[in-house]
Amino acid sequence: MAVLYNQFCITDIISDLKTKTIVITTNFKVDAATVNLNTVSLYDYSAGSGQLADYIIHVDGKNILLTLGDYPAPGTRYYLKVTDIYDALNRKINYAYNDYIVFENDVITNVEILSPGFRETFTNNLITVKLKITNPLADGTYKIQISSDNAFFKILSTVSYNATSSEILSSDDAVAITSNPTNESGVISFQATVDYNGQLYIRARAELADNEVGRWSEMGSFTIYNMPADPLDTTFLDNSITTFDLFPDAFNTAEAIKELEVANKSSITNVTDRAFYIEFNKEIKLPEDYKTDADGYVLLGTVTGFRKGLK
Repeated sequence: MAVLYNQFCITDIISDLKTKTIVITTNFKVDAATVNLNTVSLYDYSAGSGQLADYIIHVDGKNILLTLGDYPAPGTRYYLKVTDIYDALNRKINYAYNDYIVFENDVITNVEILSPGFRETFTNNLITVKLKITNPLADGTYKIQISSDNAFFKILSTVSYNATSSEILSSDDAVAITSNPTNESGVISFQATVDYNGQLYIRARAELADNEVGRWSEMGSFTIYNMPADPLDTTFLDNSITTFDLFPDAFNTAEAIKELEVANKSSITNVTDRAFYIEFNKEIKLPEDYKTDADGYVLLGTVTGFRKGLK
């Protein structure tokens, strides 16, 4: 028994669908410098393809973690090969590991976000949420997350919808459900007010239990632009900077921005050789047919200018 204990070996392999991770547990601290795609390789056996490349390897003490880039389909079989890794005492693993890994999962329910539409813009805080469900749950919940970042680190709200009772189980102060949810022909729909102003991201998934979850849906994005303005206020143009000020004779970006910061007036927030952005110092009323670009900026018009020597 003492001989076995002093050998560097793998003691367990665990697959965790919830975190998309395969955990390789050893009996000694792993030398991270010996762990790479050549010594720890993963293959998608179900697809009959070669070695996967969309996974991240991380060493945490005695554990080697392989995190997949996407959630595996239920019943997907992977082939894992571990060889030529060393521990912190420079002892080579005593045998190569070659075996199949299966992510067990009974949740085959898929959720698709129909509303909010992709990059849809709301002029108030009331939004309509619609989810299309494939292979609906007989029991369990549908979880909807709304975040201010596309990695869902800054989650604004999590809404849980009961698949059996068709009721909202939980929400929070940031999102208030303002209509009774409906569930017709596999489409769940409800209205909610969102206490936020700006771009948001949304995703959803089915959950049977904490460790039995479906895939997250494709991420959706939308913008809430709730900026009330005085309809009689037309003086905002008098407080903006004219385009002639954007191109002083001695043009230098840092100096130009400094020179254009005028007290009690709007300011230039970004200056480039092709575009500029103006931030107004008071609320303005936008036309009903206003448009935004991919970054959410409002297009107020097109300006063409010429300057000698401008490249």
